Amino acid sequence: MKLSLKIEFSDETKQQIIDQLSDFRKQYPQFQWEKIENYNILVHSFGEFLDKKSSIKLLETALYDKNTFYLYSFEVALTIGNNIVLYLDFRREKEIERISERIRELSPSMQSSEKYVPRLTLAKYKIPSKQQYFVIKKRLSNLEVDISFKVNKLSLFEGEKRVRVFKLL
Repeated sequence: MKLSLKIEFSDETKQQIIDQLSDFRKQYPQFQWEKIENYNILVHSFGEFLDKKSSIKLLETALYDKNTFYLYSFEVALTIGNNIVLYLDFRREKEIERISERIRELSPSMQSSEKYVPRLTLAKYKIPSKQQYFVIKKRLSNLEVDISFKVNKLSLFEGEKRVRVFKLL
């Protein structure tokens, strides 16, 4: 089973996102929209684990003195690979970057040179024609999603099941 550390959204924040995206969602019903109950931001994926207790101990150490912080939405954008992925990016936040760095320091097998970017996956879709792609990008550039919320806990998941909550100071 895989372990992952995530930021969960309150029901109110989830509803704000849905409300602010409603017109865009209506324009693209063919997208595979993420279920609202799956709205979360991945902080760190531990992959397959051998010892859940040692992973929890590692997180207790990494999160021991970390502070609460706020996340502010930045933009709705998309990436292209095997399909397109629509996501909501949040502004850089020093505290979540420190948390990510600390976890990587304590777990050398999980080193990565990538900077942490808080990101919520919204939808996936097959690769459209170039014309459709540019229309989507233009519509996204005009789309404003204004979300902000306080993060005072991080949740550890085993697969889809929450197994532990870590409160921040």
